[in-house]
Amino acid sequence: MHIVYIHQHFATNEGTTGTRSYDVSRYLAKMGHKVTMICGIYDVSGLKPMPWYQLFRRERMDGFDVIVCNVPYSNHLNALGRMWTFFWFAVLASLAGLSARKPDVVFATHTPLTVGVPGYIVSRLRRKPFVFEVRDLWPEALVIAGELKPGPLLWFMSALEKFFYAKARKILLVSPGFEKRLLERGYPQEKLRTVLLGADGDLFLDRTPDPDFRRQHNLGDKMLAIFTGAHGWSNGLDYVLDAAERLKHRNDIAILFLGEGREKARLKQVAQDKGLTNVLFLDAVAKTGLPGIMMACDVGLMILLNVGERPVTPNKIFDYMFCGLPSIVNFGGSTLEMVERDGTGVGADPLNPGDLAAKLEHWADHPDERRRIGALARKIAYEKYARQAIAEQLAQTFEEVARRRKAR
Repeated sequence: MHIVYIHQHFATNEGTTGTRSYDVSRYLAKMGHKVTMICGIYDVSGLKPMPWYQLFRRERMDGFDVIVCNVPYSNHLNALGRMWTFFWFAVLASLAGLSARKPDVVFATHTPLTVGVPGYIVSRLRRKPFVFEVRDLWPEALVIAGELKPGPLLWFMSALEKFFYAKARKILLVSPGFEKRLLERGYPQEKLRTVLLGADGDLFLDRTPDPDFRRQHNLGDKMLAIFTGAHGWSNGLDYVLDAAERLKHRNDIAILFLGEGREKARLKQVAQDKGLTNVLFLDAVAKTGLPGIMMACDVGLMILLNVGERPVTPNKIFDYMFCGLPSIVNFGGSTLEMVERDGTGVGADPLNPGDLAAKLEHWADHPDERRRIGALARKIAYEKYARQAIAEQLAQTFEEVARRRKAR
């Protein structure tokens, strides 16, 4: 089977962001499928930039083909810059997709929502089934987070979302919370399927804690909690700094922020103004370097701005699990339900940073419990959330929709 796979923010292990599409493509190729990945150039993806006059670059990568569209993207772009990259990628990705020979299925994964444009165009013109994957409920999530106000843009995005959902043969969701939400909105169960983000177990399998990390940063044997990922407004990381302020009396507890984002400089200044010597800010590292650092930590933090229950299941929860870290989740919804069901973490009150501080103090005072939960998390991760199994679930979906197409 030939899968045309469209993901604007595709990244390799040389990058510092999520690599699910890369991992899944490798495993699909190992299963005997042909994959043509169509992507842009995210500045944290590990992909090399291109000269301005070159529209496309073709690469062969770990058994699958990649068509890189010359659409640079950064989280530091303003709103107008982002909208331009979304539009230009939709144009170039449509051309790239039409150049792929004899596809059997067209698979587009968002965000951004506009990846559905080339997905639909290629599927329509090539008369092949269209599968649309939802990694976040745009525009609903943007409205809830206060990033999108009522107006023409919201109307347009809502119309686009409904159009893609209607045209897709199958809607894939990366969180059971998303599936629940679409069912509430009236979408038929048979059109929906949840396939989690998971993580690449091979990346963590034979890794050990980085022996130099704690020494380099004077961390000693402190219990170290880590937050890794985007440092944006929607992450609500002031909550963690407020908890750190309540832990000033505990010289045996520290918090690490690992990653980049628009809020990072401000957060560092807030930490300095509060005199927080128990927090450490480090730059994002390549995916290959992440396991050693995470395994040198003791607790994983899942933090989002408090806007009520959140249906998301972010990929970093799986990274924490594969590294053997118990998690603390400060938002209700599918992520908290998962860690409580599996016994791999606990919740913290999003309105009370003192509750997060108390949870950290508890695990600092009960290291055996913390390590037991972390060991269970690693065991369950390999049993349930490895990306080879995720790729198999995706392949099953693609084969089903392709069979249905031929039967019509």
